[in-house]
Amino acid sequence: MSDSLPIFVFDKDGVIVESEPIKLRLFEELFADEHAEHVPAIREFNRANIGMARRDKLKHVLGNVIGIQTDLDHEIEQYLDRSYHFVKDALLKAPPVAGFLPFIKESPHTKYVCSSALHAEVVDQLEALGIEDYFEEVYAFPEKKAEVLSALKTQHPGRPIVFWGDTILDYNASQKAEVTFIGVRKPDGNPFSDLGVHTIPDFEDGAALHAWITEATGG
Repeated sequence: MSDSLPIFVFDKDGVIVESEPIKLRLFEELFADEHAEHVPAIREFNRANIGMARRDKLKHVLGNVIGIQTDLDHEIEQYLDRSYHFVKDALLKAPPVAGFLPFIKESPHTKYVCSSALHAEVVDQLEALGIEDYFEEVYAFPEKKAEVLSALKTQHPGRPIVFWGDTILDYNASQKAEVTFIGVRKPDGNPFSDLGVHTIPDFEDGAALHAWITEATGG
């Protein structure tokens, strides 16, 4: 790997794997048996906060939607553990985003994963795809994306950081850390349409993507 090339950092859900719809649906199903009457409100909150860390979603759902007041932190941890096992099998079947696997395998850049998903969940997914060895490090919940990106800038002085994400929360983290951002848009919508953000539908056109990165970062 060249010591002068930009550093590549990837979110997981919606960037590496097509897992966001699966996670959204299963998060809502997690409450279907015990709190069926709250599922519509949970679904509305869940879909309005795509990319939010699961623990933060659970805190709002359990505390504000369901209304648990006693031992809330304990309930959050219990649901967090349950959710990992609840979604694991389905997530491992999620396909990679088109073109992602050849893109990272052919890119000589230093690469990281920075996700708000549980660390074990991210590692499971990378291992299922057989790509865990392509990344220098995996950063995941409870680490904050903006803090991770800022730390990587310090760790790799003078080298541009390029961060791929698919949500406004990802974009906000890139802005806070002052790193280059590429949005991965979906067929049903582009959350970055009014922000002047460079977006891609997938990683199929690796040559064009590398050309844009070279022009945008000078590397």
